Amino acid sequence: MSQVSSSNATTMKQNIESANKKQAADLRKTEQAFQKEVKHVQEDNEKEIHKIKKDYEIQISTEKSEGEVKLNKVRNTYQKKVEDETKRYERLLSDLKQSQSAQVAEVNDSHESILNKKIEKHKETLEQAQMKFDEERAKLDS
Repeated sequence: MSQVSSSNATTMKQNIESANKKQAADLRKTEQAFQKEVKHVQEDNEKEIHKIKKDYEIQISTEKSEGEVKLNKVRNTYQKKVEDETKRYERLLSDLKQSQSAQVAEVNDSHESILNKKIEKHKETLEQAQMKFDEERAKLDS
């Protein structure tokens, strides 16, 4: 019986070793499958991250371009308003200068007319005084 039990023990040992080897092989196979799946998930995640980054960069670039377009539009609008206001100011200033010049010319003409009238009146007064003087002298001389 010792042979039978020895043979059973050997068979059992072999069965245990065989089961251990099979279990180890299954474990390695499962681990390889798990590693393969992990690697696949990592690659998918990296691709997704790359896609998200690319989409984000595109979105940022698009928004930046749109912002620059809007900014240029606003700048152009305000630049046009500034130019229009500058032209309006220059026109008003020119009109004001012309009006002022016309008023100065009118005042000068008015003053010149008044002065000429006073000079004329003064000459008449001097002539009348000269005539009276000459008459009085003639009376005295006669």
